[in-house]
Amino acid sequence: MEIQFKPTQKQHLMFQYFDDAETTEVLYGGGVGSAKSYGICCLIIMKALMYENIRIGLARNELTTLKRTTVVSLFEVMTDWGLISDEHYKYNSQAGEIVFNNKSKIVLLELAYNPSDPQYTRLGGQLLTFAAIDECGESIEKAKQILQSRLGRWKNKIYNIKPILYMTCNPSKNFLFAQFYKADLEGNLPTYRKFIKALINDNPYISQEYYDNLMKTLSFSDKKRLIQGDWDYDDNPNALLEYDDIKNIFVNEKPKADAPIYYISADIAFTSDKCVLIAWEGLTIIEIKVLENNANIKPEDAIKDLATKYNVKSHHIAYDSDGIAKYLVNYLPNAKAIVNNAKALNGENYENLKTQLYFKLTELIKNNKIKIVLSLNHKDEIIEELQMIQHKVGDGKIQLVKKDEIKRKIGRSPDYSDAMAYRMIWEIKNTQFNTEFYSFTF
Repeated sequence: MEIQFKPTQKQHLMFQYFDDAETTEVLYGGGVGSAKSYGICCLIIMKALMYENIRIGLARNELTTLKRTTVVSLFEVMTDWGLISDEHYKYNSQAGEIVFNNKSKIVLLELAYNPSDPQYTRLGGQLLTFAAIDECGESIEKAKQILQSRLGRWKNKIYNIKPILYMTCNPSKNFLFAQFYKADLEGNLPTYRKFIKALINDNPYISQEYYDNLMKTLSFSDKKRLIQGDWDYDDNPNALLEYDDIKNIFVNEKPKADAPIYYISADIAFTSDKCVLIAWEGLTIIEIKVLENNANIKPEDAIKDLATKYNVKSHHIAYDSDGIAKYLVNYLPNAKAIVNNAKALNGENYENLKTQLYFKLTELIKNNKIKIVLSLNHKDEIIEELQMIQHKVGDGKIQLVKKDEIKRKIGRSPDYSDAMAYRMIWEIKNTQFNTEFYSFTF
């Protein structure tokens, strides 16, 4: 049986990376209507038919979504190519497998994070030749890493196939942003990684009606993100800050102020995180000092050095006192030791003090009060973290998306935004201890 089809130019480029000598990770996409899922399905089916008895992983964050979307694209390709169910392949929905006549198999996999299986041991027994993750931005980096570790374990040497991982995506703020989009933009993409920016205009088969409907229905941010492929616009309805608000905080020079007051706010390192110290002139960040977890200098000494440099009074220093940071009270007795899970001040309806501090931070950013001197070289990390500040929908007290969830999405701890939030302790007028007391008899 001979199959002929004409791929788009971007799909053709994706196919070429399968056979080169160096590529083991390909991120394909950047917008809707670019035929990225269809292209990935074409490649998977093509290789399944070309090579006998290989095993290809096809994954998405949720298995139900995979079957409802990507598998539908698989069947669309097979129909377009004249492949007939039960004649050229068999689909076992319950087992999550598509088996071709030559014994090659597509294995359907779910990558959703499960707290009871944080190391993805459920993927441990997979023996795969290569794999693809559709809409990889929905999954966390750990899932991608574990799946990748299962590649190259089935017939690779026989056919000289690399353990290559293909991924599709729409623009979003997650580990893909830094590893592929930003690295490609700056010319720092390692040779084993390739980023194919495919937009709707790269698909000659898209209908004008579909394009016109997108332009009528999408918001401005979604047009920037999904039509133009601008990764900086992430239109999350639960996000507390818009991208334009965040861009406005960066300035070339610090604003002039009469008799400025200096502060230090610090996020103290835990085992795998770094320690971030921020020096403030009023509400302007003028220095950021980062201590990696293996730094020779102790946090308390670094804070004292920064305080000496800017003549910061000890009661104008704030740090998180959770966990190992509790010991700092012995070195900084007059500083504000913030307990993240403490009650919000003034009886306000926040889940805890840290949530209250973050809401105050976003309020001041939106009101154009917070500034950061641009030369501090941490712009990308700060933007990424501030875009992750999201309201958690729920009943009762006002909540934020938890830190662990943010760490899973961006692949690291939001240390910069945490340190920024602790500065807000002086911006929340604490009235809960200023209540007038009256005495009376009866």
